[in-house]
Amino acid sequence: MKALSVGHLSYDINILMDQYPVEGSKTVTKEQVNCSGGSANVVSYALAKWNFESFVSGVIGYDEIGNTMKKNMEENQVKTNYLETNYDIKTPVSYILFNKQNKMRTTIEMATTDFNIKKYDYDMAMDLVISDGSEYNASIHAFNKYSESITLLNAQEPSKNIYDLFKYAKYIVCDGNLAESMTGMKLDFQNPITLVNVYKKIVEKFPNIQLIISVKDKGSIYSLNNEIKVLASMNSEIVDETGARGIFVAMIGYGLVQRYSLEKILRLATIAEDLCKKTIGATISLPPLSDVVGFYESHFGKLETSGETFLGESQGNDSNAIA
Repeated sequence: MKALSVGHLSYDINILMDQYPVEGSKTVTKEQVNCSGGSANVVSYALAKWNFESFVSGVIGYDEIGNTMKKNMEENQVKTNYLETNYDIKTPVSYILFNKQNKMRTTIEMATTDFNIKKYDYDMAMDLVISDGSEYNASIHAFNKYSESITLLNAQEPSKNIYDLFKYAKYIVCDGNLAESMTGMKLDFQNPITLVNVYKKIVEKFPNIQLIISVKDKGSIYSLNNEIKVLASMNSEIVDETGARGIFVAMIGYGLVQRYSLEKILRLATIAEDLCKKTIGATISLPPLSDVVGFYESHFGKLETSGETFLGESQGNDSNAIA
């Protein structure tokens, strides 16, 4: 199976501290974890680890960090055929201050000159295409070129381009904050009708998509058999959430290709997301597929394909119907 991940690439420098520094103070730490980051990187690394022929499409700078990222990709079996080097920019870097006491992250992203993928002549067949929406033109091109394949939008930050991309992908994993911004309504899990109203308003505007709304620390809102349901997040201890969203989306894509039912896909994605939170570092924390499947089968029984996509299908239900 071949997969293409289109979008943002960055390099993460995680600085671990016993507590958040006081302004004007001097803080000394010897703990630092460096790794490739950015949502497109996380997705491509994950799918490569889960036995896909995984390609990444994004931009790095012509510098030491960019060279390091490319080398790391290749060492982790990520195909760099569509990786673009821009000689006029520096590779984006994120400094993540990690407070070990309360597990809070403070991220400082180094601003770079606006840049985008210039070459997106994708010349291989793909079974799965996932975009984070940051590369608008390349995303539209990929979604159109691979319209017969599984196309998935990882919709996170509100923007005109993100809203427009809803028209091009078959499947949308929409962040809860973005869903609220799109509809002008709040998601209140103590008032289930708000979940129904937000969900319905989005699918009324984009009737051709299959929508999952992912709400941090709450769970996933989805529709199955004309009911809107919630699959709750897992409540295990969190070490670091960096990359968790990308892992969740990557597993959605994996499950779609494997033709699992929707609730199986969401359980797998929720498990994968939770497992990755136990290790610091976006592309370091990727759980092996065997761990995800093993956890699933120990709690829900043998994982078997349904032989079709999840549309309209229901299998084994431990989620909550709210409409």
